[in-house]
Amino acid sequence: MAKKPTSLVAWIAPNQASLVKEVAKAANLSLVAVGTSEQSARSDLLASLKVESCEDIRAMINGYDDSIFWIAEPTAYDISLCKLIRHRTMPTITTSPLSGNMDELVIESGKPPAAKYVPLFRRSTGFGEASDDIEQFGQPTSAHCTMICSSAEGSLWSRLFDAMDFIDHLFGTPEIVQAFLHSDRIPDEPSDLRGDMTVNVQFQQQRCATVLLSDQAAWKRETLMISENHSITIGDGDKSLVQLIADGIHSSEATTADAPRVLALCEAARLSCLTGSSEQPSRVLEMF
Repeated sequence: MAKKPTSLVAWIAPNQASLVKEVAKAANLSLVAVGTSEQSARSDLLASLKVESCEDIRAMINGYDDSIFWIAEPTAYDISLCKLIRHRTMPTITTSPLSGNMDELVIESGKPPAAKYVPLFRRSTGFGEASDDIEQFGQPTSAHCTMICSSAEGSLWSRLFDAMDFIDHLFGTPEIVQAFLHSDRIPDEPSDLRGDMTVNVQFQQQRCATVLLSDQAAWKRETLMISENHSITIGDGDKSLVQLIADGIHSSEATTADAPRVLALCEAARLSCLTGSSEQPSRVLEMF
């Protein structure tokens, strides 16, 4: 008798119906229930996916303890959910970082993550293969990092968080961050960022990097790194976002990426967009 597929439940935005369906298929999981914060779209969502409905994310966390739980809707992974998630039997994954104010985020970052963040570029196959190249040719002196997606694939907050985690791992904490945002507004918290963003970062020994981010384009993650007399480009290869998420669900490798310094980089970028001036992440971190 064939083994019954592991079940999956997901909290999604209405425009993520196709994504969750494709991920379930790629990961060989049985999608049994979905929920969304946009209740007016719930009937259409259920008709499209033909699965059970859940009207409250907390009820989904508790009521489907025997299923893998995926938080896909941007900003839905809230700090208030962490305690409930930690009591679950099956894993919880998220494609959006924790949402909340910076004071709460920094406090929470000192604890084991409640949900596993995927896909994390620092844990990608491409960067793993590039590590040998870096060891041979030395640490890069400059880099350009592109991380973009559509609104159905994530948020600007997701891309900023992933990029800053990667840049911090590659170069260390920047001395200066200057960012510019194309959006309807500059929010009070980085977790509410939407639109297009560019970030210029400067490190010790005159090393530097640029970052291009968006939640208004098709999925792409790629970094060009330059060291002395050498350059290398890394990315996700031919893997789609669907496959990256599916791989992340089944991976036993830790995907922790919530250090306070990474959050400080994200907040420094948001503040720079607000003030129009460069910001020092070290000073931002001292505020919390």
